[in-house]
Amino acid sequence: MAGVSGALVALIGITVIWRSERRARTAVEARLATRQEQFSVLAHEIKTPLALISATAEVLLTPTPGQLTDDQRRFVEEIDLSAARILLLADNILTESRLQAGVFTPSFAATDVRPLLREISRTMRRLAEQHGQRLALDYPQHMDDIVVDAALVRQAVVNLVQNAIRHTSHGGVVAIRAYQNERDVVISVWDDGTGLDPTRRKAVLQRFVSYSGGTGLGLTIVETIAGIHGGKLMIDTSLGDGAAFLLALPRTVAA
Repeated sequence: MAGVSGALVALIGITVIWRSERRARTAVEARLATRQEQFSVLAHEIKTPLALISATAEVLLTPTPGQLTDDQRRFVEEIDLSAARILLLADNILTESRLQAGVFTPSFAATDVRPLLREISRTMRRLAEQHGQRLALDYPQHMDDIVVDAALVRQAVVNLVQNAIRHTSHGGVVAIRAYQNERDVVISVWDDGTGLDPTRRKAVLQRFVSYSGGTGLGLTIVETIAGIHGGKLMIDTSLGDGAAFLLALPRTVAA
């Protein structure tokens, strides 16, 4: 009887500990969910006025409202570029929050990536020119459509271009190139900056790790977006020889 009683006491003790740990784990998960929701709401609140600021700046840069002086144009361009940078950060935070919360559902559709890349090139060219850099774009005359979430692919490529601009010196070149093989459509973003030490390749893909003053979210988001599509992000670089980030997207959606 003593043995049975002791085992019963031990079982009760284990049950109490398990229930206590489960309550603590549930409380932690609830706090994390609340924090992710707060980030998501914050990102939405940031995006709305920034989108309006960016749209207003773009209108001011056209001849319609009247000609700007050189100084005025420079100030408006800085407003536009700064708004675009923060909008991208808000998009990254929002995507990260949704992914962490498990509530993100991609919208896959047949997409020609070439118009998407042309739009990105137009948008990011002003940022490159502000740094005294040249942004080049190259793709073949014919490319097959691929089934992707176009908004996510745009977010990934913009992150890669912004990262390349950050690492390219004044007067340097950033190149966006697309091509396809039997399995993938590959979007490559290359810069002629300082490159990466091989030991840092994996580190730069970790959340909140940055070697250039950024947030450290951009490349993590790109790798996550690649994974959502069943693809991958590859890095071709060596110290002192620039870097190429290659986003490989399968020509069919992963099951």
